[in-house]
Amino acid sequence: MLNLSTAVKASGFVPCRADISPRTLITRRHAQELARTSDDFGEMRAEVFACRARGMNELEVLADTHTLLLRCDGTATHCEVAWPESGNRQRLAEIRPGSMVFTPAMCSVHVNKKDQGKYRYMSVYVPPRALAQLEEARDARHLLLPPQAGPCQAELGRVVLAMKDEIEDPGPAGTLYKDTLALQLLIQLVRCTSRLTAAPAKGGLSGWRLRRATEMLEGDLMRTPSIQELATAVELSPAHFCTAFRQSTGYSPHRYLLMRKIDRAKALMLDRRLSLTEIALSSGFGSSSQFTTAFRRIDGATPSAYRRSL
Repeated sequence: MLNLSTAVKASGFVPCRADISPRTLITRRHAQELARTSDDFGEMRAEVFACRARGMNELEVLADTHTLLLRCDGTATHCEVAWPESGNRQRLAEIRPGSMVFTPAMCSVHVNKKDQGKYRYMSVYVPPRALAQLEEARDARHLLLPPQAGPCQAELGRVVLAMKDEIEDPGPAGTLYKDTLALQLLIQLVRCTSRLTAAPAKGGLSGWRLRRATEMLEGDLMRTPSIQELATAVELSPAHFCTAFRQSTGYSPHRYLLMRKIDRAKALMLDRRLSLTEIALSSGFGSSSQFTTAFRRIDGATPSAYRRSL
């Protein structure tokens, strides 16, 4: 049995209104929840959240159900989605309306993103046992649904948004309609299984090239490889490499490296014995002023302000 309370405490987050169900916890940092509405669709629970944030903010969801997060409005940038239990991680240039983050049951998801004002998103919690309702897919409850993020498949997105509309403006024959939507969602989960999100844009780096480039960028934060070195390592021209790297990650190589250095600095900030100058140098920055400038550019706050918020 997944111990949600222990897991959330270990994460260092402070739960905010973690009362959706006995086995679902939502944690938010640097973002304000303005409103929440919800309804049940068969065995599923669906919720619509209205939030507000300015700058980098974080969302963590930990549940014993499959979880779909669908962006309803507002666009977030500088996005990174991580599933700690599986070690999977995705970086997205943007999370637009219609973008989805899917997390399998018994796993947590951590979304780090930058917002500028009000936005809404929707959560749908799907118990694995609900898939057993599909008589034509007797083993559906055992399907391996991988964690993923990106533009939602059109038909799946249509069903989830129909749930949102029913929550916000219930119509006649509500119970029958909600049961129908629940069944449609289960069918889409089974049909789409391996890819609930739309296929990525063509033209990016192949898997081995992307791994090689990110390994070089992250391997030694004290040393910045040149574009020529990176391109040579993946057997591409510098121009082709830069274009393909941005298509694959949403960032230029320089921006990507800067974000990794800031991630390293944030982890070191948890150790109060270290000064910001020591953290700056240990994260690959040449000086405190360079660190402060880069940190503000990526996070929207100064390193000292961020540390006070921890």
